[in-house]
Amino acid sequence: MSEIHYEIPIRCRGIATVLLKKFQHDYKVLLLKRASSVLKDTWCYIGGSIEEGEAAWEAALREIREETGIAKVALYTSNKFDQFYSDQEDYIYVAPVFVGYVEPFL
Repeated sequence: MSEIHYEIPIRCRGIATVLLKKFQHDYKVLLLKRASSVLKDTWCYIGGSIEEGEAAWEAALREIREETGIAKVALYTSNKFDQFYSDQEDYIYVAPVFVGYVEPFL
């Protein structure tokens, strides 16, 4: 008798980005208050979808520009992933997390 194993699908369709800016001797993290129906009124880091033909890092830079207007940022990959399980749709969502450093104003 063979056993049938079910696998939960993993979806990676978006990115997450944490922006940091140095003020004197400390770094500050930029958080945005969400206006969309998903996570409405929650303070979050920058996130969004990867569009067709984009690499994840390109999506991160585009989302930074779209959500903040910031165009000049040093972007790095991290060893972290944003992840959660959707019990309604039965899948695991995974998104690469990037870290961006914004130059301080002179």
